[in-house]
Amino acid sequence: MTKVDWEKEEVFRLLKNAPGTQYQEADDANKAIIRDWIRSLLQKSTITVTFTKADGTNREMLCTLNWDHIPTDKAPKETPTPIDGIVKESKQRKEPDPHSLRVFDMDKQEWRSFRFDRLLKITAELTFG
Repeated sequence: MTKVDWEKEEVFRLLKNAPGTQYQEADDANKAIIRDWIRSLLQKSTITVTFTKADGTNREMLCTLNWDHIPTDKAPKETPTPIDGIVKESKQRKEPDPHSLRVFDMDKQEWRSFRFDRLLKITAELTFG
C-alpha cells in the first residue's frame, strides 16, 4: 500500500511563496488532468479529501464514486417514475460545474460536493497486486 498525498507539494508551494494551490495555478489542460485523476481514484476506491468550505472552514470528507460502496437507495434517479400513470415534468438539470465534483460522503451517507480549487489535500490507499 502507498499513500497518495498532495500535502508535500502544497508545502513546497507555500515555501516558494506560490499564491495558490496546484490546481489553481495549473493551466486548463493540467486542471483537466487533475480532475480526471481524482475522479478515477474515486471510481476505484474511497478517498479522503480535505478542502476549504464556502464559509472558510476546512473539512475532511471520506468519499467515493465507486458504486459498490454507495447504497442503491442513494443512487441518482435516472428517469422520473410515473405517479398514478402520469409522469411529471422533471426539473431541467443544469450543466455541472467542471470545477466542482459531486461525491458520496461515506460518513453522512449523502451526496456532497467540493470545489477542486479549494482542495488542500487528498489521501488514498492504493493496493497493487
